Amino acid sequence: MPRFTAAHALTQARQHPLIPVFYHAQEEYARRVLAACHTAGVRLFEFTNRGPQAPEIFERLQRFVEADFPDLLLGAGTIFTAEEAGRFIEAGADFIIQPVCSPDVAAVCRSYNLAWLPGAQTLNEVYEAHRLGATLVKLFPSAYLTPEYLRILRGPLPQVPLMVTGGIQATVESLTEWQAAGATCVGLDARLLDTDEPARLTAQVRELLAVLRPAE
Repeated sequence: MPRFTAAHALTQARQHPLIPVFYHAQEEYARRVLAACHTAGVRLFEFTNRGPQAPEIFERLQRFVEADFPDLLLGAGTIFTAEEAGRFIEAGADFIIQPVCSPDVAAVCRSYNLAWLPGAQTLNEVYEAHRLGATLVKLFPSAYLTPEYLRILRGPLPQVPLMVTGGIQATVESLTEWQAAGATCVGLDARLLDTDEPARLTAQVRELLAVLRPAE
């Protein structure tokens, strides 16, 4: 059974609203990035299914996370089919993220009470994803849609938790704008971060997370 419920994942996304989106074929490199992000305060981390060895690397990373960072939720991204979702859930995925919205993937996640974050663009797509039980709806690609688009979308759908991701710049100014427009959390492509130096990565992510984290 999964380690965390969908409700827990949503709570963590609201309290720690920066989610790195990352893939690397070298496990040791991925471990360093995970550790540096966790030190900065990240509690949800997306590892994308974009390489032939992604499932195997993910499974080993999940064992690493469970042993060393048990409060970190490691999710699988770029999932299209129920078969892919099931494979990553069996490997320990704490949430599933899609670039699209697939009802069969929704059903798999519901059966495990696992967080499901499908992709959507239009008002109708966002509403349908929410109706199917999305924990968070992934507005994608957000940079193309713009913060103003999100602000308008928020009008008729104020209650839907929304993750913005896809081309968002790793700057205080950009994240401030997205938060003001109504983003619940932000997915940030790790290629825009300084992943080669753990100390600098931690400092960078900590600064960006501070922009988004709710006041205590």
